[in-house]
Amino acid sequence: MGLFKKRAVQDERVVNMKNKIYAELYILILVICAASVVIKRFVYEPGFEHISTELTILIAGGLYYTYRSAKLGVFSAEVELHDRQSKWSMQKKNLVMSIGLGVVIALAFGINSAVQYAEGFAQSVYYFLLTAFGSLMIYLPVFIMLLVVGSELAKRKSEREIDKMLGDDDEKY
Repeated sequence: MGLFKKRAVQDERVVNMKNKIYAELYILILVICAASVVIKRFVYEPGFEHISTELTILIAGGLYYTYRSAKLGVFSAEVELHDRQSKWSMQKKNLVMSIGLGVVIALAFGINSAVQYAEGFAQSVYYFLLTAFGSLMIYLPVFIMLLVVGSELAKRKSEREIDKMLGDDDEKY
């Protein structure tokens, strides 16, 4: 069975190249899933049942990566490296992205509501404003919770894991 078999020493270059290939493969799978979602939205009638597998792969992959990188202490190091190299911190980018997504979705829903359901200019403006404002009130807090608060929680978890690995400085012997 090989349970107690010693592992052979592996070349670090080969291991790094294999990891690079796996990362490229992961990105390729994400691109294929995203393209499949877009294509299926135009081919089939609107509905969740045709794209549920692809959405599950996309969402579960992102959640798994975030969980594992936080559990291994890599997430906070990635954020720190990003913050050193970028003008905007990761937290600011997440905040701007969540606000942008909320506004885009609110505008899309507002325009859809005004075009599809309104009769006349005044009613279309009213439907647009009502739907856009309502959508903004719903989706903006959701995106802020997911992107900003979720990222901050993952960063804190990652920092705690690093502290566990290195040992607490406050321990009494």
